Amino acid sequence: MKFPSHLAAAALAFAAATSPAAAPRWNILHIVSDDLRDALGCYGNPVVQSPNLDRLAARSLRFDRAYCNYPVCNPSRTSFLSGLRPDTTGVVNNRTPTRARLQDHVFLPELFRKSGYRTIKVGKIYHTGDEYEDPRSWDTDIRETDDAKSPPKH
Repeated sequence: MKFPSHLAAAALAFAAATSPAAAPRWNILHIVSDDLRDALGCYGNPVVQSPNLDRLAARSLRFDRAYCNYPVCNPSRTSFLSGLRPDTTGVVNNRTPTRARLQDHVFLPELFRKSGYRTIKVGKIYHTGDEYEDPRSWDTDIRETDDAKSPPKH
């Protein structure tokens, strides 16, 4: 398997962070929301009130220049979690199971897991359905159960 150089650099950084002499590791919370754009106060939106996320953002690393690689959720998420462009992954629609296309690839959550982090998935990451899941990446997978259910649509 060809391992992208930027993921190799990330792996080295994580390996250094896990060495015995290293300082305590950061906690990492990666929040993904479809179609959010800049609709949070921490991004300067004058209408949206998001005080809790704004407080979290003030104490965190916040991305100001994150760009979508594809206008559909499954290819876009596959791209940012794999480090590969959609034309490389072959995932260009919501009907293509990501792991089936990239069986040997190490995705970002799996890299965190292999580096000693506990990885927890809540909700949809790629697309819904067992063929879209990626159990190698997650210690815990919380799907839409009674404990983690989306609110009803009105």
